[in-house]
Amino acid sequence: MEIRLSDLQGKEITTFTGERLGHIKDLILESTTGELQTLGIDSDGFVPEGYELDGEGLLNLPFGTVRSVKDMVMVQL
Repeated sequence: MEIRLSDLQGKEITTFTGERLGHIKDLILESTTGELQTLGIDSDGFVPEGYELDGEGLLNLPFGTVRSVKDMVMVQL
């Protein structure tokens, strides 16, 4: 399945347990391989244990936490 980066921007992020984390604001790629590494989430206020907001107020989640991409993005933390 093919997904464009532009399709991810703005998508809602939720956990499998139903917490809404916010919307994708930024995507960080590895410059040499193009591999997607991090999702920058414009937080809705819920910050999962073990994570914190960066200097720009974004919640940064490793792309490896993504489990499903459909109408929203589901992550497992």
